[in-house]
Amino acid sequence: MPRAKTLQKQSVSSKNTSTRKLKEGLKFKPYNPTKALLDEDRIGRAIWECLKNEDPEGVIEIIGIHLEARNKAQLIEEANIPKTTLYHSLRSKNPTLKTLAKIVHACAA
Repeated sequence: MPRAKTLQKQSVSSKNTSTRKLKEGLKFKPYNPTKALLDEDRIGRAIWECLKNEDPEGVIEIIGIHLEARNKAQLIEEANIPKTTLYHSLRSKNPTLKTLAKIVHACAA
């Protein structure tokens, strides 16, 4: 059975999307995900959904994403929480309720 030949140069899989233009007259609004991540009502609803679905890891993940949108260094100073405690509680996925309360309180301040 003869060996299959392979191409030496890879072909382009898609066109350069940066040169594509929008249709004339098309209006759009810029989307800012940071604004949505800092909205307390959305965060509260997402946490409530996780709790209803018995997903405690989801709650920690939502709080971690919210903290990513904020300045963690400023939050550590405001909450008076050691940096290692904050990072460990978000990484280990098993923080105490007291630690979570301090983090959320500092976010609300």
